Amino acid sequence: MEGSTLSAPIHATEYEPEPKKHLQNHMIRMIAACARNRVMGAGGTLPWQIQEDWEYFLESTRGGALLMGRRCYEDFTDYVQDREVVVLSRDPSREFPYAHRAGNLQDGLDLAASLAPDTWICGGEGIYREAMPLAEELYLTQIDQEYEGDVCFPKWEKVFNREISRKEMNSKAPKLTFLVLGK
Repeated sequence: MEGSTLSAPIHATEYEPEPKKHLQNHMIRMIAACARNRVMGAGGTLPWQIQEDWEYFLESTRGGALLMGRRCYEDFTDYVQDREVVVLSRDPSREFPYAHRAGNLQDGLDLAASLAPDTWICGGEGIYREAMPLAEELYLTQIDQEYEGDVCFPKWEKVFNREISRKEMNSKAPKLTFLVLGK
């Protein structure tokens, strides 16, 4: 390499553009709560009001981008200003105050990755089902009670079959088990 300013050809292979490094370290997680009968929603909202579960959700997802469907967003609007939120909607004219819109899961994941170091899939049922093969961890609150509802959390046991951590809590509400599961 006569006349070259490179001291060795290895310099060219060591260069990695910054966006690629960011995505390489990006973590996709799912977070959900469900009852013994897998119910997690009723009429567009949670069928329970359990403070400990809500606080766990807010603390776990802090600093990450939340990826959710329109109905979940509508139930979450009071908290949207404090978070990076991506809402999945097929309607390109739909706007979501204090949130970004994406038309499909892959576009939503790409957008979320540009907003925060981690992405948290927050529902609903179809989004959980589609994202399950892509997520690396599942943060699941199991509520030791059955509820009536119209939305259920998909079966996860074959996909997330490694328990990373478990914390059980008896509160004023039913017993809660906070699981972190991996593949």
